[in-house]
Amino acid sequence: MKPITKILHYTLIALNGFLALTAFAGGIGLLANLNAPPVELLQGSPFRNYTVPGLALFVVVGGGGLLSAILLARRNKFALVFSIAAGIVIMFFEFVEMLVIGSPAGVARTLQIFYFGLGTLIVAVALLKMFLDLLDHPING
Repeated sequence: MKPITKILHYTLIALNGFLALTAFAGGIGLLANLNAPPVELLQGSPFRNYTVPGLALFVVVGGGGLLSAILLARRNKFALVFSIAAGIVIMFFEFVEMLVIGSPAGVARTLQIFYFGLGTLIVAVALLKMFLDLLDHPING
């Protein structure tokens, strides 16, 4: 593995691992009502409380990030595809969050921007690594 692809590989493990850990913490926080926004923000949405969003954050976002990090660490051939999917999932989660509760000024808005950016970064790094891997090992056909 060339030095740049090695750096990208370990960067992706770190980014997906960070996503997983923080999504697990955020999901627990929403489920336990430790750091949940006011429930009034959910008025007019399909949610009556933060149980479904908390489970989605914990299971889908956190689980996807963890699975991606594990597959990357094991150098699984599907690792980059799962990493791209994990990045898209957190971007989608943040997009839905903005549609449902808006983007209240302060910590909530900062986290929405940060995690949408994190998802974008994961997708970009995974696509770059995929491209560089293809240059190193072209598909003969």
